[in-house]
Amino acid sequence: MKKWLVISIGIIAVLLILAFSTTNLGTHISNFTEIYADEGLHKDALDIANNDPKVTAYFGTISLKDNLSLLNGDVQYSEDHNKVELTFKFKGSKANGVMDIKAARNAGEWEYKAIILRNKDKKIELVESSKV
Repeated sequence: MKKWLVISIGIIAVLLILAFSTTNLGTHISNFTEIYADEGLHKDALDIANNDPKVTAYFGTISLKDNLSLLNGDVQYSEDHNKVELTFKFKGSKANGVMDIKAARNAGEWEYKAIILRNKDKKIELVESSKV
């Protein structure tokens, strides 16, 4: 009985190693871990959007839809982790939607290249050149 258990655990371990080494699964997990650790990236983008009259007129005050919004979204870092593209769902007091962020890290601070808020009926593009 112990022999089958050891063989089963060995097979599972090999499959997990193959899954992480032959797919981008490890990279995706690392990216999502980093995006949660660097919470200023999405919080500052939400603040910028909440201070824009076009956004508040259509979506109202916005926030993350729930604690898993970032995990259910998409994140792509550049190899050096100085550029990021992030997409996540948000809830607004008037309408819900999706936020797309493109940002670059300059001297340790994120500089937003684009912040786009959208749903099936509306798309609002914000561009921030200031560092946050």
